[in-house]
Amino acid sequence: MDSPPARREIDLHRRVCVVKPDTIEIKPARSAAIAPLIGLFLAISAFVAVVLWLEQLPFVLTLLLMGAAIVLVPFSGMGFVYSVYGANVVIDRKKQTAIWQQGLLGMGVGTEELVPFAKIERLELAETTREPQEGVPQDFAQYEILLLKTSGRRLPLGQVTVPRYMADDGLARAREVAQAIADLVEKPLHEDERPPRHRRQTTATGV
Repeated sequence: MDSPPARREIDLHRRVCVVKPDTIEIKPARSAAIAPLIGLFLAISAFVAVVLWLEQLPFVLTLLLMGAAIVLVPFSGMGFVYSVYGANVVIDRKKQTAIWQQGLLGMGVGTEELVPFAKIERLELAETTREPQEGVPQDFAQYEILLLKTSGRRLPLGQVTVPRYMADDGLARAREVAQAIADLVEKPLHEDERPPRHRRQTTATGV
């Protein structure tokens, strides 16, 4: 029997789940780095414009460009570092904890929630788009992965959102993430398998 890969990545909605033998990280998607990169480009462009055309630029415009550069460089830089190296949730087998990061200033600094494995009751997977629209299934299917604490509190881990025709693929990815986390924390996975509810269609007849 083949052993599981040492590392694998599973795409979620605006996030990616990185599964390793002893840790699971739910990180920003790679596309999250685009906005900080644009901010850095604008800041550098503003700084270069001031250096090259300082004598030609109006004083007020010079102040605005310098102010924009001073603000954009640190915030965009931190946002870029977080999008590449930061994580929203870190689940560590060795530390026996699941940590939700605060994301302060885009750096993932600080802990918003720390849950020891002993306080975890189970993992849950459910579709949040069961209610029909105008009597027919919704155009998109969304699956949510939650961690249920022994206190009864539910903490979100991630979502998978796909067009309805790709619902099977979306469910498979969500189930893979949920099962990987359940295996790591050694807790059961509960999957809500109730079929979507559809409203009865009524036909009006005229005389």
